[in-house]
Amino acid sequence: MFSYYRGRSNPFETEFTKVNLLSTMRIHLLEAIEAEKNAVMAITDEASEDFAVRARKAADDVESSRKEIEAIINQQKLPRETEILNDFNNCWSQFRKLDETILVLATQNTNLKAQKLSATQGAQEIERFEQSLNHRNTNNHQGNEAVILSYEALTAGLKILALHKPHIEEADDQEMDKIEQSIKSYDESARKALGSLRSIVDQRDSEDLNNAETAYERFMNLTGEVLRLSRMNTNIKSAELSLGRKRLVSSQCQEILANLQETVQAQPSNATR
Repeated sequence: MFSYYRGRSNPFETEFTKVNLLSTMRIHLLEAIEAEKNAVMAITDEASEDFAVRARKAADDVESSRKEIEAIINQQKLPRETEILNDFNNCWSQFRKLDETILVLATQNTNLKAQKLSATQGAQEIERFEQSLNHRNTNNHQGNEAVILSYEALTAGLKILALHKPHIEEADDQEMDKIEQSIKSYDESARKALGSLRSIVDQRDSEDLNNAETAYERFMNLTGEVLRLSRMNTNIKSAELSLGRKRLVSSQCQEILANLQETVQAQPSNATR
């Protein structure tokens, strides 16, 4: 828009251009804010990526208009408008840095990925673990001791699965440390029970026990990946930034733009000076 009026000397057209640029900036700023929030709240990688692209595009549009109006104001040398624009430039710099940090975190979706991994593959391996132990117990030839050991191992595994969710939802590193210590303790109990069961099992039950041990190993490998993704906490971190510091910066940028637009509209045109 500014390029169209660049060569014109009509002061009314220049003021009109500035007002239009500021209106456009405010619209695109709102679009950028909304798209960023949607990227944070999205529940799939595809949706997060889509909203992130929209947020970046809207922010780029704000930046394009900002450069145009900056060139006009610098040329006019109006102290008050220059002062307000400098305030916006400082705020806008913070906005863009925060925006990119949030969008990168949001599109990684590690908490959601951890939750999905736990609820699908993790739950499936525990189910296979349970089925193998139950089948072994149904065809039990070693008496109550083997049954008790089987249930001890299964109970420990189920408790580990149950701890996935609080770990994924936890934001504090020390609290996650405590959950991981509990997982480690239950893992030791499960392995101890399986080891004791192995020492008394006979050949007729070895296939079921092999299947149970294999399922448990796969489950614990998945647990390690769930904890790794959960530790990254990208969804929680992006949400905290979006609802905290980013919201304050966004409001500040909006207020400064509104103030600048009011100042521009209140300025007497060059034709009347």
